[in-house]
Amino acid sequence: MKLQFMEKEMNWTHFFRALLAELVGTAMFIFFSTATITSGCHTADVAASSGNAGDTSLENVVPGSCFLSSTTALLNIALAFGFTLFVVIYFTASFSGGHINPAVTIAFAVSQKISIFRGACYIIMQLCGAAIASGVLKGLDPTGFKAAAGGSNQLNPSTKVDVGEGLGYEIVMTFAFIFVILAATDSKRLSTTVPLPILAPFAVGMTLFVAHLILIPIDGCCLNPARSFGPAVVSHTFHEYWIFWVGPIVGGLAAAALYGLAFREFTVMESHKHDIEGDGNWDPVNSVGPGMDVEGGKPPANMGH
Repeated sequence: MKLQFMEKEMNWTHFFRALLAELVGTAMFIFFSTATITSGCHTADVAASSGNAGDTSLENVVPGSCFLSSTTALLNIALAFGFTLFVVIYFTASFSGGHINPAVTIAFAVSQKISIFRGACYIIMQLCGAAIASGVLKGLDPTGFKAAAGGSNQLNPSTKVDVGEGLGYEIVMTFAFIFVILAATDSKRLSTTVPLPILAPFAVGMTLFVAHLILIPIDGCCLNPARSFGPAVVSHTFHEYWIFWVGPIVGGLAAAALYGLAFREFTVMESHKHDIEGDGNWDPVNSVGPGMDVEGGKPPANMGH
């Protein structure tokens, strides 16, 4: 009886550690990546004051547009998002799977790689982490935060991309992003391709990097509802905000559906670890996903943005 109690206590310890990893990981991802955006506004301001650019001072700039001042600024932001995600996944994967993204969590829940209960808890932690990060960034750099609208996602009027096109971009790019994640974390491929566990975080980060190169001039590139949520809540920027929830979620669901259908023979289902299949003995703590054995302490394969 005592041994059984200790096992349950350890399981819940692993579970809460996973939640903390999602909270801290998402906060770090949002803070460092969006801080690159706000600092980019200061760079534009310095250029203006030194006579190297037009009147782009932070007092006169349109909120949310200052970081679009140069190709170099766009490249810096894209690199920051890609490499920050790479690092965050690297240190959170062994605790929670390194989702850092509600769209990824939903895709994994639908694919029966994590339980619905665990997925819901992850999403709450991700949103809290994003809001905390944006709040801290605003406190540290209120001027840059205001000029960049907190780094929030918005359709860029100069591109003349309408709402439907913006939504389409988010769906397509999130589809590609999460498809890469599903392939990089497939338990069957992990067991047969030796370098894959090491390269998976890098592959995911580089996919996000490329996505940002494409989408930053269009809508700032979301692919992650938490990435949009934190800056939007703290900066009170909610114009066409729904795009950055609907697009990533629809894209993620489409990726999960196609990967499950097209590569079903590679999928290894571990029914005893999921609350929506198997023998019906649901344990919300052990419902982690392929490659993760909570009791054995083995690291998970689920990684995400």
